[in-house]
Parts: sequence; C-alpha cells; structure tokens
Amino acid sequence: MDKPFVYANLAVTLDGKIASHDREDFPLGTKADRLEMDRLRARADAVIWGGETLRTARHPARVREESLVSERVERGLPSHPANALVTKSGVFPHKLPWFEAEEIERLIFTAPEGARRLEDARTGDARVFVLDETESLASQVLAHLGECGMKNVLVEGGGSLVWEFARHIDEFHVTLTPWLAGGSDAPTLMDGPGFPSGEFLGLTLEEVRRVGDEIFLRYKAKRE
Repeated sequence: MDKPFVYANLAVTLDGKIASHDREDFPLGTKADRLEMDRLRARADAVIWGGETLRTARHPARVREESLVSERVERGLPSHPANALVTKSGVFPHKLPWFEAEEIERLIFTAPEGARRLEDARTGDARVFVLDETESLASQVLAHLGECGMKNVLVEGGGSLVWEFARHIDEFHVTLTPWLAGGSDAPTLMDGPGFPSGEFLGLTLEEVRRVGDEIFLRYKAKRE
C-alpha cells in the first residue's frame, strides 16, 4: 500500500505562533485564509487533528464553501473529508459536537490507555485504532489511512501533531498573517523536541501569493 500524499496547512503570526499562550480560539486569518482552508480540505480524503485542536475547535473539520462541497459530490466523494483524531490520552469534555457528527466519517487513533477512556466513541460510528506506543505514531496512522483508501491526507495541527508527522509531510501550506502574538509558551507551527542543528527539515518554496495583508506560502519537502 502506497503512503498517502500528506500536506499540512496552518496560519501563523509573524512570530510563528498558531495560537496565544492560553490556547483560546482566535481566528488568525481573514476570509481569504478560510477559503484557502476550504480549498485544501476539499482536496483531502482525510483531515488529521491532534487532541488539543479538537478541544479548542469542538466541531468537526468540514468544507464550508458550498461550491466546493458540490464539486466533491460530483467527483463521487463524500461531502466532507473524513476526520482523523490523534489522541494519546483520550481525555475530552463530554458531548463534543465532533463525536456526534454522524454524517462525517470519523477515525480515532489512540494509545491503550486512551482507548479505555473512549469507550463512548466505540459505541458510536467512530472507528477506534489502538496504536503501538513503541512504533512511529505517524507511520501507523498513515498506514491505517492508506488501508482505508485515503490517498490525500491533510494535517491541520496543532504544532505537536505537525512535529509527529514532520518527516512524512510532502507539502506545507502556510498563511503568514499580520499579527504578533509573543509568549514563550505559545504553540508554534511545529513544536516537539525539535531537530538538532544541521538536521533541519529542508523545504523548497514553490508558490507565494499575497492577498491583502496576508501572504500564502507553499513549500515542498526536500527528500534525501
């Protein structure tokens, strides 16, 4: 089974933050950025979120632009991409709308302890996959998605999830927004331990677009 094509999309402040230090929901991008998000979601068979992103967003990732929904349906695809949740803990507030969105295919990837906390999800139509904690999280998730027929996979964050998938992401879409957030504890486009000096992930700039005060960047990952 071939690995799905994996691409990431995040909006960042000028100082590289994707949210404030308190993680409160705040839309960094304008209407143009939201439309770009819809375009990228419309291309995807599955959208991957980490647990913190879901706790903030609460609702599933949908394609909101009706014309793009119609295009998906005309191509024989579901109205919205499948939603894949990666959570080791399985800890969420009760009655999140994400868990009740039966019109969207939902897949949950978790650790054995998280699976025990997600028994409610097992009784619904969300599929739960228990990951081997000794193996690469991203490799296992992508292998499962590939087996499910997912060819195009969109990673939307947060920063810790992007770190987990960094070596597997083929293309990065970044919206540079006209904000400065600050905060040493504020999440960035990619968190995690970080790469050692000299082992950074190399990228090639493929596209630059300016819309108002926002800059849309598209990079391809360099492969050795």
